[in-house]
Amino acid sequence: MAKILVVEDEARISGGFKQTLERKGHTVFIAATGADALSIYPKEMPEVVLLDLGLPDINGRHVLTHIKAHAPQIKVVVVSGYGDQDIIDEVMKLGADHFLVKPVIPPKLHQFLEELLAKK
Repeated sequence: MAKILVVEDEARISGGFKQTLERKGHTVFIAATGADALSIYPKEMPEVVLLDLGLPDINGRHVLTHIKAHAPQIKVVVVSGYGDQDIIDEVMKLGADHFLVKPVIPPKLHQFLEELLAKK
């Protein structure tokens, strides 16, 4: 199974992701801020980062570009409630591996991650 870092400031959402993913055998780390994410990922080196763009401190775009510049092998999936095509295009150009629009239901999340991890 995989190590997954969930970067999400809403505890209800991050807790739901954590519970769903841990049930499937993944190891899950939670970061409620961009600073937390930038501190956790180099220590834990997750295979996947689920990244919200609207963080309370550092913009999610900055977190994305930082991770991709320093650990390009990490799959970064932007998970946002704003599925505007301009935003999707922007984050894909910044290096995101995929974009999911909230809400993401647990079975779809698990299926998506299994497919993403199989592409290694």
